[in-house]
This record gives sequence, structure tokens and C-alpha cells, in this order.
Amino acid sequence: MRNFWIYTLARLGIIVAVGLVLQPFLGLNLVMAVVAIFGGALISYLVLGGMRAKVAEDIEKRVAKRAKTPKRKGADEDVEDRIVDDED
Repeated sequence: MRNFWIYTLARLGIIVAVGLVLQPFLGLNLVMAVVAIFGGALISYLVLGGMRAKVAEDIEKRVAKRAKTPKRKGADEDVEDRIVDDED
């Protein structure tokens, strides 16, 4: 989870940096914000590939771990299972 937050903050930092660079040229408006977001996304894609791979790997591990853990049944599900089994 730590890698996810570091990656997210790095992307946000790049977007803010691009916005600060563009602000003197475009002013502080919606156009500048949109250009900063797209420009920051492009730079993040090109520069932060390694971090993105680590985050993807962490997510894969968490999903695999969740898939291995058996789902616990609640009291309602047990009652429903018994009712369905008795009907057959």
C-alpha cells in the first residue's frame, strides 16, 4: 500500500509542477488545468514506469491473497443453504 501512495503523490506532484510551469503562459484557468493534467499524465507514464510496475505487482499480490482466503459464511447463508438442501 505504501508504494501506491508514493506513486500517487509522485503523479500529483508532476501534475502540479506542470501546472506551475504553464501558469505564467496560460494563466490560472480551466485550460491550464486540463493541459497540466494531460501533460502530467504523459510525463508520469513515461517517467514513472518502474513505480507503476511495483504498484501493479502489489495489487496482484493482494488480489491473489484475497482469492486464497475462503469466504466465511454468515448465519443467514447457513440457514438458506439448509432450506435449499431440505427442498431437494
